[in-house]
Amino acid sequence: MKKELDLSCSYMGLKLKSPLIVGSCGLTYSLDKILKMEEYGAGAVVMKSVFEEQIIAETSQSLKDLDSDYVHPEALGYIQNYTEIASYEKYTHFIAEAKKKVNIPIIASINCISDGDWVNYAKRMQDAGADALELNISILPVDFHKSSADYEEKYIRIINHVKESINIPLAVKTSLYFSSLVKTLQTFSYAGADALVLFNRFYESDIDIDTMKIVSAGIDKEGIGFPTVLRWISIMNSHVDCSLSATSGIVNGKDIVKQLLAGADTVQVATVLYNKGLTHIKSMIEELENWMIKNQYSRISDFQGKMSYRNVKDPDAYLRIQFMKYFAGIE
Repeated sequence: MKKELDLSCSYMGLKLKSPLIVGSCGLTYSLDKILKMEEYGAGAVVMKSVFEEQIIAETSQSLKDLDSDYVHPEALGYIQNYTEIASYEKYTHFIAEAKKKVNIPIIASINCISDGDWVNYAKRMQDAGADALELNISILPVDFHKSSADYEEKYIRIINHVKESINIPLAVKTSLYFSSLVKTLQTFSYAGADALVLFNRFYESDIDIDTMKIVSAGIDKEGIGFPTVLRWISIMNSHVDCSLSATSGIVNGKDIVKQLLAGADTVQVATVLYNKGLTHIKSMIEELENWMIKNQYSRISDFQGKMSYRNVKDPDAYLRIQFMKYFAGIE
């Protein structure tokens, strides 16, 4: 019976053998692990993000390690440039090697802090052979001198410039920190995003009351954000001109089913693979298949979006908090 199932789907124009994508994480920076991900049923992988901030830090450390009293000033510029090139060439070389060994799409991921470098890094990822690019745009709106429109314009500017500079599909992994989320995400799709990944996860801080220090809150809690993502996938399903990928809190096959029913084209998993191992990909795929068999679906497209805001009999169930319709901007 399972042989008759078709788990294939389309994601920003790419044909995937399944809707399960391994999201950007350290696990995807190992060729052996990517091969296992493909074997266990992953439809694509998103490479570990290359951070401009990290490359700058590595470059700065290289310069600190030098004794400037014995280095010609002109050589410092050369060394800085060489270190930067070496850092991103290591990443692009890995993409090129991965493309030789695996058949599933390899999606590069970048996070930059300088406006101009988004385009530079994007071009390098494309030249390395990446099938698509994911922009991991993480901007925390904490500047009291900037309005919500200022932050939204920054996102739009980045999307526009990158889209104009590459020919491969472009995904935008974004946050939910916008005053009118539906309208903003819709604008991102019009600006050139071929897919929206809802939502990225910011580093969270905590306080150690024994040491009186600011520490990481950690990411070990499974399921954080799942209902929020489900709601917005459902609402956005019929309001954007691009693919939707759900991420955060997806830990089993049932979660995949729920996000697909809500209207997602794909899902992305990462944290659960650290906790349960790469073989859990196979378990999640099998649970998806068993649900499809039980409910007599032979293709993903048979039920994808069936429970989206537009298609359910009681769409207000997704708008259960006061004034939700107003804030969502839905007519």
